[in-house]
Amino acid sequence: MSNANLIYQTDIKLVFDNDCLASFIWIKRIDILTKLYSGRMFVPQVVVDEFSFLKRYSKYKWVYKVLLESINKNIFKVIEIDSDSQAFHEYTRLRKMGKGKGESAAIAIAKTMDNYTACNNLKDIRPLIDNNEINNLLTFDILFEYHHKTGKPIKEIEAIITKMRNKKRKLPNIKFKNYIKDNFANI
Repeated sequence: MSNANLIYQTDIKLVFDNDCLASFIWIKRIDILTKLYSGRMFVPQVVVDEFSFLKRYSKYKWVYKVLLESINKNIFKVIEIDSDSQAFHEYTRLRKMGKGKGESAAIAIAKTMDNYTACNNLKDIRPLIDNNEINNLLTFDILFEYHHKTGKPIKEIEAIITKMRNKKRKLPNIKFKNYIKDNFANI
């Protein structure tokens, strides 16, 4: 399924990796995710653990605190990968392939629950997407859906992207309007 068809679906469940989720937390815009995917967002415990290292730094501990508050408000459901689960075997396989912990957990959970991953690290996940093993949304895909469903102007989305980049989020080096043209021209 192409990402262009995603805006017509209302039941997509997302399993977030660190990079995609951090893009929204760092700029304090979880509201975008909530507006689009309320009740359908999952975070692997491994990803929560990755965020926890920020609590050591007084300047950045708020990021981890925001994630925990969001979990406590049931905005995100945390999923632990049990050692006897199918997801654990997939996680182990992906880790042996050199994939990161967060990516591996998100992919393993998404594959076993028939969910989408929300991951920006295409280097790690492109082969799985190309082999139709997973469906994935990038931060730009989520922002496109937000733009399309809310009518927010492209200029406002570009400002969000600029804030993400200013917080050192790795995003495609492309203007949002060009991303739309290249990926969603048929909408």
